Amino acid sequence: MSELSATPALPAGLIIELVTPLTATGSLDAEGLARLVDHVAPYAQGIVAGSPGLGEALGLPDSLRLELLRRLIELWPGPGPLFFGVTADTRDKTWDLIQEFEAACQNRYYDYQLYWLDLPLWYHSNRGLPASYQQFLTAVKHPLVLLNQPDFVQRRAKPWKHPNLRTAVFKKLTGLSEIKGLIFRGEMSRFLNYHRAALSRPDFALYEGNESRFLSRPGSHGLVSVGAQLYPAAWQEVTHACQHPEDLAQQPGAQARLWKLSTGLLRLAQCYESAPAALLKTALQELKIIKHDTTGPATIPAAAGAKETLLDLMEVRR
Repeated sequence: MSELSATPALPAGLIIELVTPLTATGSLDAEGLARLVDHVAPYAQGIVAGSPGLGEALGLPDSLRLELLRRLIELWPGPGPLFFGVTADTRDKTWDLIQEFEAACQNRYYDYQLYWLDLPLWYHSNRGLPASYQQFLTAVKHPLVLLNQPDFVQRRAKPWKHPNLRTAVFKKLTGLSEIKGLIFRGEMSRFLNYHRAALSRPDFALYEGNESRFLSRPGSHGLVSVGAQLYPAAWQEVTHACQHPEDLAQQPGAQARLWKLSTGLLRLAQCYESAPAALLKTALQELKIIKHDTTGPATIPAAAGAKETLLDLMEVRR
């Protein structure tokens, strides 16, 4: 698939992962989605939407996921990429969903790169995974980015033995040119193993999906942030400073100001990380970006008092 092999390199910097705005009755909140995209677009190098976790995709009907994709293709201005979740409960259903999504993209104009985002360990074990991808990648029209998200994989009633991609398996996956990158959530030691395993692919992007760790050790291609949809300008500034600390040398007082800003963002991150979809929707409702904080039926609810704590922290930040 030479067309996908020639795909432009993934951008470094801040990628913002979006919630899926829903109405009070559980349908897609198209107006809220438009406001959310407008809110983050000036600051993001790309966006993630319809993801298995924050995007609640696995608990939403396929028709709503398809509507979300169609709306985002029209709304997202680029030039950075759109990463859109395609994971379903089985390999065959995932493949069927990709085909449906690709049919929906035909004859639609968008001036940016579209990537399918997949969490393979949700429906497939490590054993035979590279071969499984090889079987259908030749027919896929858009490149893939993978997710490693062990805490989410472990929610399955019968999870696979290993909720992380094994390093040897990951190395084989980097040998597939149609797979362009990975969003990593997990232990730091595994992240370093993945980094070494991907050295043969200089174009392979390894994004950090843990906000707290990125702020202390920004050694990745960039950050995929869920909290940046609340304060995108602040997260853009902090992300740039983490990746380019040399720029601070010419700005008196910048380090102290950035430390204060990142400390505040870190406190917020620690507050919403227990139930990110539910809590971030409440926060976005408070900011009047979405009208409702409705979540899908399978989404983890916020613990008692968590919403109030988050809103109090947001008030302090103002």
